[in-house]
Amino acid sequence: MGEERLREIGRELRRLRTAAGLSGVGLASRAGVPQPTVSRVETGRRVSDPEVVLRLFAALELEGAEAERLAALVRDAYAETAARRVDAGVSFRPGAAVELARDVTAVRAFGALVMPGPLRTAEYVAECELPAGGAVTDWAAVLGDEGRRFTFVLGEAVLRTWPGAGACMAGQFAHVLAVAGWPNVRLGVVPGSAGGWPRMPLHGFTVFGEAAVTVETFTRELTLTDAAEVRRYSEIFERYERVAVFGDEARGLVERAAREVAEIIESIQ
Repeated sequence: MGEERLREIGRELRRLRTAAGLSGVGLASRAGVPQPTVSRVETGRRVSDPEVVLRLFAALELEGAEAERLAALVRDAYAETAARRVDAGVSFRPGAAVELARDVTAVRAFGALVMPGPLRTAEYVAECELPAGGAVTDWAAVLGDEGRRFTFVLGEAVLRTWPGAGACMAGQFAHVLAVAGWPNVRLGVVPGSAGGWPRMPLHGFTVFGEAAVTVETFTRELTLTDAAEVRRYSEIFERYERVAVFGDEARGLVERAAREVAEIIESIQ
């Protein structure tokens, strides 16, 4: 029933958008959401936050009764499909991270010992034998969308830990430095000399707006959608962000680590 309502929402949105003479791009611009989100909703797929769907309908400037009918339809559909999508606020669906990133405008990722998913190269992923958190090419497309903002905070240990023989690290460092120069990306590093952490970094995580958090384990990717957990992870990220350095200082730490790691790897080969 809930999935049929999602399809009904999609049909209604397409009908109203077409009647208004708007393209998918035009509606997305008006609502302030990424264009792929319009396509997802119109094809009956669930996005991470029902408020995004309500913004799309609101952008069409509907009459009061019609707007209220559609708002009720959206809330009912998302309430009915929530239980299928998560179990007590936890989802184990592979590759959810990239889908979440497509539905929000702000992504914040913290790396404790491993490079965050959006920053990884294919060689790094292969060497680390990481669970499927989204294809490198998919992340590249999302990162390249200047309509989204990315903030990365890395513990300096991330820069000085490498998989296998470390052959992937030169390319990985180069990629991080390149992405750090993009206008929609902000890179921070918590220096190893910073001393006591505000909260011990048990693991890395990625926060998607106010909708969800993903955490990687050895075997799978967990998606946490409970609002209290998302808020808590957001607070923890902000505490790490406050002790990180950004801009030229962060780039300097990455560049120094790249040189030193290259020297170490060369000396043990």
